[in-house]
Amino acid sequence: MKRTNKKGGAAVVAVLIVIMLVAVGSAALVVTGRYTIQESKVSDAVVKIDNSSEEGSSDEMSEADDLSSVAETPVSNYPVQSAGYKDISIKGMSANTAILVDADTNEIVAGYNYEKKIYPASLTKILTLLVAAENIQDMDATYKFTSDDIDPLIEDNASRAGFEAGETVTMEDLLYSAILVSGADGTTGLANAVAGSEEKFVELMNAKIQELGLTGTNFVNASGLHNKNHYSTAIDIAVLTKAAMDNETCRKVLTTTSYTTSKTKQHKDGIELTSIIAQRIEGYYIDCDGDGEADDGISIEGGKTGFTDEAKYTLSTMLDDNGHTYICVTTKSKDELKSVEDQIAIYEKYLGTNASADTDSKADTDTSSVSDVED
Repeated sequence: MKRTNKKGGAAVVAVLIVIMLVAVGSAALVVTGRYTIQESKVSDAVVKIDNSSEEGSSDEMSEADDLSSVAETPVSNYPVQSAGYKDISIKGMSANTAILVDADTNEIVAGYNYEKKIYPASLTKILTLLVAAENIQDMDATYKFTSDDIDPLIEDNASRAGFEAGETVTMEDLLYSAILVSGADGTTGLANAVAGSEEKFVELMNAKIQELGLTGTNFVNASGLHNKNHYSTAIDIAVLTKAAMDNETCRKVLTTTSYTTSKTKQHKDGIELTSIIAQRIEGYYIDCDGDGEADDGISIEGGKTGFTDEAKYTLSTMLDDNGHTYICVTTKSKDELKSVEDQIAIYEKYLGTNASADTDSKADTDTSSVSDVED
C-alpha cells in the first residue's frame, strides 16, 4: 500500500504561505514608504527618508495611517494677546493686515485684522526654507537643474536667482537663492531635491502647517505664485517666521545680507546674491524713544519680502531690541517702500517709550487699500 506523504504536502503549503506573506510585505513597503529622491537630479544623499514599515506584526500602524489622529489634536503655536495689547491704529498705514509679536514671550503686542485671509506671495518661502532645512542632511549635496525646471519659471515670469539648465549647485546655494533674492528656481530645486517633486514637497509643507496647529493657511506651491487656494493670515505668517527663526540654519539664511553661490561651468564666479530686504531697509532706522535718532541696539535683523499683483507688497521682519526679538508681519501695502515704512511705524509706536502713546483714533488708520480676499 502506497503511503501518502502528508507532512511533505503541509510543507509545500507552508512555503507557499511564506512566499505570499513576503510578497504582501514588499507591496506594503512600496505603498507606505515616504518619498524617494530622483537619482538623475540629486547626486548626494539629501533627505532623511522615514520608512514607517519595518519587520514585525502586520497590525502595526504606520506613520501615514496615524496622521488622522495627529490632525484631530494639533498643538497650537499661536501667540496670545499680551496684557498691554493694542489695536494697531496709525495714520497713513497702507497695509490691510498687521501684527506685532514678541517672539521671546510668544505674545501679540499689537495687531490689526491679523486673522483675515490674505495672499502671502513670497512669504510662502519662509515655510519652504524651514521644511527644506529640516529635511536636508548635507548642505554640500548637489542638485542639477533641467530645462523642465527652468522653462516654466521663465514663462511665468517668476523671480529667479539665475540658475540655468544643466547647472549643478549645492543645497546651501538653493536655500540662499530662495530667500535672499526670492528665487523660484531655488524653491524648485529644493522641492525636487527633498521630495522628488513640488507636489510632494507641498504635502510636507502642509503637514508642517498642521504640526504647528495653524488653521488659516493652505499652500499649493513652494514659491508663492498666485493661486486662489494658496492663502494664509498675518498671524500664521508670524508663527511660521518664529518657527524658522528658531531653526539655526533658517535664522542664518533669513538674516544674511549677501551670499555668493558655488562656482559652476555656467557661472564661473558664482552668482552674487544680495538680500532684497537688506536693500529695502537701507537708510531707514528705528526710533522708539522719539528723539529723532536711531536707537542703540535696535535694528531690523532680517526677514522676507513678497509681491504679486493680487497680494501687493507683503513683508515679515524680525527686529532685534538689544537681544529681544520681535516679529512684524504686514500685508497688501501699496508699494515696496511703504511696506517697510508701515512696519517701522508699527515698531516705533508699539515698542519702547512710544508704546504708551496710543493717541490716534481708529478712524485715522488709512484703509483705502484694504479689501477682503475672496475665492
